[in-house]
Amino acid sequence: MNTEKVYRIAMIGCGGMANQYRHKYTLIPGAKLALLIDVNEEVAKNAAEKTGAERWSTDWKDALSPDIDIVDVSTPNHLHELHAVACMEAGKHVLLQKPIAPTLAEARRIVETAKKTGVTAGMYMSLFEDPIYYEIKRIIEGGHLGKIASVTCRGAHRGGLRMAPGTWRGSAEKTGGGCFIQLTVHQLDMAQWLLGEKIVRVAAFSKNRMSPNVGGDDSTVAACEFESGAVGTLESSYITEPNILAVYGTKGYIHVMNEVVTLKMDEGYEGDIIKYSEPGKTHSFRYSYNGYRDDNNKYDQHIAFVKAVMEGRPAPVSLETGLYDLQVVKAVYESAKTKKWVEVAEMQ
Repeated sequence: MNTEKVYRIAMIGCGGMANQYRHKYTLIPGAKLALLIDVNEEVAKNAAEKTGAERWSTDWKDALSPDIDIVDVSTPNHLHELHAVACMEAGKHVLLQKPIAPTLAEARRIVETAKKTGVTAGMYMSLFEDPIYYEIKRIIEGGHLGKIASVTCRGAHRGGLRMAPGTWRGSAEKTGGGCFIQLTVHQLDMAQWLLGEKIVRVAAFSKNRMSPNVGGDDSTVAACEFESGAVGTLESSYITEPNILAVYGTKGYIHVMNEVVTLKMDEGYEGDIIKYSEPGKTHSFRYSYNGYRDDNNKYDQHIAFVKAVMEGRPAPVSLETGLYDLQVVKAVYESAKTKKWVEVAEMQ
């Protein structure tokens, strides 16, 4: 690590969800939150005051300033290509919010620009801040669940029922779809990481039943197949709860619903969070996870990205991963439209 250089960080988009994590950039030795940008002048000004950022702006192009090293792009989906490509072409390292873009063409241009410029660029995927998934991966890799047979993924909340008219999140064109691209992209990404293999084909139903201000889907469910032959379900909803990610194997299963874990295995396991001492019995417990509100979370992805830049390592979650996740999303939408199985690799 270069201990002399101070890496100067800009955020394009510092309100909304970014309000929850923008201060993380003030916690990194060797880094400085230099510039906060938002189209809303009051948001940008207040954010700078609260974080101690050197300056604020309403013009995203200020992030191209020569004194900026790293840019967090936390803007709506349809602006990702514009902002990410410009920043990378200006030599900035870029952390991009999910999904990578609304369309595959835009996503590929982002990936190609990163390769061409040689900057460090990656995706922010919030589930990677949750320590429970690292423990589940250790359990899977240790063979404690046996051979994996199936996975259940569900991204859901009731936001569609109360979404106001005219918001970018309600636009199918600006988001790239509806609830599935906005929510379940997290779970399908995590499922592939946990199993260490890709989703290769899908068959889906997708519709909007109860959300008049959502232009895309508010309810989607897909069957999927992984490279190994393991199967899964990918579900999304803007009208119901909760979030679920579950893995089922020949020697046991683990089910995570928000912050409640339920498991049953043929053998005991002692980990940092999961302590399972009665094989063959169902065990359920609630664990505490404060996510981006926890300043001591060793898995914080904003901090991890900046440290990767400092140390010359690849981004924790690559842009290529974000592109493949989008291919899965688009395959789900294509299957729902054609009412046929769709191969993910065919999504171009």
